[in-house]
Amino acid sequence: MARQPEQEGSKPRVIRHRVRTAAEGLRRVEVTVPANDSGLVKSVASALRAGGEEAARVREAFASMTAIEPARTGAELLAFLRASPLVGEDFTFERDRTTGRAVDLD
Repeated sequence: MARQPEQEGSKPRVIRHRVRTAAEGLRRVEVTVPANDSGLVKSVASALRAGGEEAARVREAFASMTAIEPARTGAELLAFLRASPLVGEDFTFERDRTTGRAVDLD
């Protein structure tokens, strides 16, 4: 299918759209999936974009199926720790102050 030439003024409109969606916390992603799964992927994306209870159910369903990637930045690590089920628990950690044991390195 041949592409139509871009209409005059369409680039600024696209730029404004991208700036607006980024400000709303949205990120555009492109994925390649089998043709028969494209409707499913679009439905999942739509539910996540809409938010609410349905998005929470989708996230919960996928969380058990996907591996969690290690944090790459301090902000990601902080977000991970804040999402921990142990948040709010009262822990006391103490360091072992013993001198250890003697080791013969000869």
